[in-house]
This record gives sequence, structure tokens and C-alpha cells, in this order.
Amino acid sequence: MERNFCLLIILACSLFASESYWFSYKIVTQDSMMVFEEKNISPQMQIIDKNDYEHLCRVDDRRKMYESEEHFLNRNFDKLLTCFYPFSSTVVNETLVETKGVIERTQLTIIPIKFTVDFKDDFANINTLK
Repeated sequence: MERNFCLLIILACSLFASESYWFSYKIVTQDSMMVFEEKNISPQMQIIDKNDYEHLCRVDDRRKMYESEEHFLNRNFDKLLTCFYPFSSTVVNETLVETKGVIERTQLTIIPIKFTVDFKDDFANINTLK
């Protein structure tokens, strides 16, 4: 009886909740050359109700049969970057003038954002926290 109750709880969580992830990105360029890039997609260790999220974008790619969600997200990182870029990004530009020349340094940062992925047949919906 107890085992059946636990299985019922797990089934209910999988139907009404989805796994959520963190997305963040940082790139630094110096004199129009990339000197540092950090890409992060990591699972969040908490299950959150799907009703707390709103639709952000759609990734038009099919998930392979035995591919994990995290591998799918890393494979489509460039498409996710275009989704999250207008959402919450900051740009810092510094210009340093020295005797040997001018050094221009630009830093783009997308702060960590919680999101979920809902897979359909030929695409995936990306949802962010309201």
C-alpha cells in the first residue's frame, strides 16, 4: 500500500511539474577579440509547478530518442542564447587609453534565469518564471 502511494506521488509530480534549469552566459571581448566565454546550463534541484512559468520562446529541433534534456539544451545553446539575450542582459564597455594605444574591453552578461523545457513532437517550448 505504501509503495503504491509513493508511486502515485511520483506520477503526479511528473504530470504536473517539470524539471527546471538555470541559464547564464558571459563573454568578454578585448579589441574585438574574444578573450573569455562562459556558458552555463545546469539543472535546478527543485521541482516547480508548470503553472508558475510563462512561454518565452520555441526551439525548432527534434529531441533524439535516447537524448537527455540537458544534452538537448547544450546542443541548441545558440538558439537558447537568442531567446534569453533580450530577457536580462547587461553590457559593460571600458576604454583604456595608454601610451602604447587604446584598449577597448566589452563584457556581456546574462544573469542566471530559471527556465523549464516542454518537449513536443518537432520542437521544444522554453518557459521562464513569471
